[in-house]
Amino acid sequence: MWTNSSVIQKAHESARSTLKTTSERMKQDYDLKVLLRPYHEGDVVYLMDTAVLKGKCRKLCSPWKGSALIVTRLSAYLYRVKLKNSVMVVNHDRMMTGRDRKLPRWKTNPSTDDNLQEEDDKNLYCFCKQPYGGRFMIQCDAYDEWYHGSCVNISASEALSIDNYKCPECHRK
Repeated sequence: MWTNSSVIQKAHESARSTLKTTSERMKQDYDLKVLLRPYHEGDVVYLMDTAVLKGKCRKLCSPWKGSALIVTRLSAYLYRVKLKNSVMVVNHDRMMTGRDRKLPRWKTNPSTDDNLQEEDDKNLYCFCKQPYGGRFMIQCDAYDEWYHGSCVNISASEALSIDNYKCPECHRK
C-alpha cells in the first residue's frame, strides 16, 4: 500500500520535472524574441526615461530622453553613454538609435572628447578628494568641475532631467 510520504515524494518529483521543462520552453521562447542591438562608439542614441517627475503627466511626456553619445562598449549589452553633463552605463534594451539632423556642438567632435575623457578619468576628482572610481559624476556648467552624484545628492536618473547643472558653490554665489 502507498504511504503518504511516497505519494508526496512522487508528486514533488513530478512537479520538479514539469517545472524544469516549462522553464526550458520559456527560455527558448524568450531567446527567440530578444533583439540584440549592436551600437558602436560615437553613435547617437536616445535613452529610455522612466523617471516620473512630480507635477508632470507621464502619458503626455516623451518616453525617450534627449540624444546621448556612446563613449565605450563595455560588453555586448552594456555601453557607457554620455549626456551633456553626465556619463552613465546603460543596457542596450534602454536605448534607441538617434536620428537627429542637427547635433549639438559637444557631440560633433567625439574623438577629441574621448581623448580628453581618458586623460581626465585618471585625474578626475570631486571636492571630496576621491577619484572617479567608476561612480556616477556630474559636471557643473559654470566652472567645468566634476562632482560625485552622491556628494551633491543627485542620482543618475535626476541628472537626466537637469539641463544646466550648477554646483552648490554656484548656488551660494
